[in-house]
Amino acid sequence: MDNMTPVINIVTRVTVIIMAGLVMGWALHHETRAVTLGMALGLLAGLVNFRYLALKVRRVTAAVAKQGKSSFSLGFATRISFAILVTMFSVKYEHFSLEATIIGLFIPQLLAIPVGIYLGIKNKL
Repeated sequence: MDNMTPVINIVTRVTVIIMAGLVMGWALHHETRAVTLGMALGLLAGLVNFRYLALKVRRVTAAVAKQGKSSFSLGFATRISFAILVTMFSVKYEHFSLEATIIGLFIPQLLAIPVGIYLGIKNKL
């Protein structure tokens, strides 16, 4: 059974809810528009990186389970390049806060920790 799917789904759901709240904050609170927009951009990029990492982990585990030869991939280089691209986009346009964008990049990965703990406790009961 795939134990990653519930974690990925819950992290995706929570991240989308946070992004919806940030967009609502962007629309209603004019003083913090750069921060909320930067955080939403960082969350989007972090979520893409999180789901891409999950895809790579699934491929590696499938290759190990089949005892096939592993193929070379640039998973980490792709994810870091995407993060740098989003950071450069945030620097280029003043509508986005650079600090909020960088913080948003890490939130989906950090959300996986409490979600994994929660699901581990829930499955034991």
